[in-house]
Amino acid sequence: MTRSGSRAVSDIVSFTLVFSTIIFMIGVVTVTGLGTLGDVQEGTESNIAEVTMLNYATTLSDHREGIDRRSTTIKLQGHSLELTNSWVNWSVPGETRTNMSTGALVRTTDTDTELVYQSGALFRAEDGGGGVVVRQSPFRCGERTAHLAVTNVTGEFSISSDRRVTLESVRQDQSITTRNATSVNVSLDGAEQSDQWNDALAGDWEGSGDEYTCESIKHVVVHETTVRIDIVQ
Repeated sequence: MTRSGSRAVSDIVSFTLVFSTIIFMIGVVTVTGLGTLGDVQEGTESNIAEVTMLNYATTLSDHREGIDRRSTTIKLQGHSLELTNSWVNWSVPGETRTNMSTGALVRTTDTDTELVYQSGALFRAEDGGGGVVVRQSPFRCGERTAHLAVTNVTGEFSISSDRRVTLESVRQDQSITTRNATSVNVSLDGAEQSDQWNDALAGDWEGSGDEYTCESIKHVVVHETTVRIDIVQ
């Protein structure tokens, strides 16, 4: 083979190797990029769901302030939304424990992230464990008074949709109970996401696990509001 022929073969081999390398890199970047885009999309959907639930938690708190009826339209993005049974208990020295049904509003995303509303608090729990407090509990332990603001959500629905749905919430009952007491105990053994409740009550409340106590007080105020939620569209 002549020198020019050898050079031509060498050029063809070099071109083939370079071209193959480029095609391989494009394939790697494409596959990796698609995976990353998928992760970003899933994360964005969960973040949007969190903001939606946070806004709805604010809407429900309006009922405690005196609003009788609200209608809120949200897009579920294919997620599920359901009302589940849930409760907390409280007691003061010398009296039996009082059970309060609170209910819990649970939104589950495509990645099994749960956004849980219970009695004014909102938690985000990830599939496989771990979570954060998105909206703090309205349970307060002060220097003289413990204040338990309880919102009981009732209703019967479990829905999954990629369209917009309208939630109508109506305040059904409200009561304020005051006790003279030196301490109050709150039990969360019937609550959703007790791990996140731990984070929500850490600080002024003493305790761990499911039992918390507010001590060295003079009064306990329990502000209980019952709200019924129905899907009307």
